Formats: sequence, structure tokens, C-alpha cells
Amino acid sequence: MAGAGKKASGLSSAVQRLAALPILIVVATRRADGSVQLNPVWFELKDGYIWLNSNTRRTWPKNLQRDREATMLLVDPKTPERYAQIRGRLVSLIPDPRHEFIDRLADRYTGKAFRELEPDEHRVTLKIQPLSVTGDLI
Repeated sequence: MAGAGKKASGLSSAVQRLAALPILIVVATRRADGSVQLNPVWFELKDGYIWLNSNTRRTWPKNLQRDREATMLLVDPKTPERYAQIRGRLVSLIPDPRHEFIDRLADRYTGKAFRELEPDEHRVTLKIQPLSVTGDLI
């Protein structure tokens, strides 16, 4: 299936199972100079969208807000040649002032609430609509 594009409205059950694992998703965005920035990020697949969270000082969410597009990579930790590359579009940026979403992600990945926020740290949740999926064994 390598190179075959799939409509995201119907993410395959294999991609959904992979996304259900508490693994990192690698988010690729474009910097202002056109170079690619890669960041490993906690995520959740819910209601057909990929949900991410970050503080507002980081560069990758700024890149995503500017361009509205990202490519994300999931790699199966047990079978590394099994992966899904998801091209997506930012559909909304949601403030997370009480850090409820990042607490949920922290629980998914660590079993605990997220750390205390730093002074003047502001969290945002990014809702991304998958547009296409390519990969192998997905």
C-alpha cells in the first residue's frame, strides 16, 4: 500500500488501531524560511480529527497557524516498517487555559496529570483534519 493515498474521512481500522497506541506522532511543519521542522508530539485521534496540544511559545504551532497544513507520521513501535503518513489541515486552535486537554494527554502517556505550568505559559489545542493517508501495511 506504499504511496497509495486514502481519504481521511475513512481512516482505515489499521490506522485507527495504530493511533490508539500511546505513541508519539511526528509533526512536520514549514518554517518561515521554507525548511522543514519536525517535532514529536503527544496526540489523540478522536471524532475523525487529530488533536495536539502545545504552549504558545513553540515554533511548530506558529508554523501550523501560518500555513494551516502539516504532515504527521505514526510508526508502529513493534513493526517499524508499518507506518502511516497523514497530511492534514488545521481547522481550529482552541485555548486550553485550565490545561484540561494537556492533562488528558499526559494521563494517556504517563498516567499522571501534566506538570505545573510555567509563569506566563499558555496552552492551546490544535484540531487537525486528516486529508490523506499514505504508508505501508496500513
